[in-house]
Amino acid sequence: MDALQAAEKRGWGAARLSFRLMQVIDSDSGNVIYAGGKCWFRNLSPKPLQTTGRNASYASLFFDTPLRIVSGDKLFDKLPFDTFIQFLIRRISLLTKAYTDFQLEWKEEELLNQARKIKTLDEYWREVPFIRYSMNQKDGKLKLSSRTGWILYEGDLSGFVPILEAGKYLRVGKGATIGFGHYDISYDK
Repeated sequence: MDALQAAEKRGWGAARLSFRLMQVIDSDSGNVIYAGGKCWFRNLSPKPLQTTGRNASYASLFFDTPLRIVSGDKLFDKLPFDTFIQFLIRRISLLTKAYTDFQLEWKEEELLNQARKIKTLDEYWREVPFIRYSMNQKDGKLKLSSRTGWILYEGDLSGFVPILEAGKYLRVGKGATIGFGHYDISYDK
């Protein structure tokens, strides 16, 4: 909250665009967190991420923000399910370790072996030229190659559904902290 209020005084982004913070609402409860210069922090409380399982043979993922899955300094062209799951469980593990006292333990090799059985039926990606301001770059610009698009997976996805559902909220790939890697997902059943 302090950061948003400070940005309101300084301006937003490199261009220092003026804006006025009107309100902040907890999207789950509908409670007001901030409005009219007043804060109600008691209305803001951490909640555990809860996902539910389901049977699924098909999963369609639509990436509505840029996605950066990078391996060896190379941006992905295709996104096999095991690669996607590997990046996703790494993100979940790192966030769990950083923000909780819970020790998350995966049977990673077994999980990845199961993920290799999932087929990609179809996928479409287009490159998104993304440039961000950076005071660490000589020209002040940081170029982040990324893609948006969709992918359709087929196989026994039931055991992966809780991981896929968590990924909708936690995002996947590089740049997740600046809004990259968000997706919506639909299942066949």
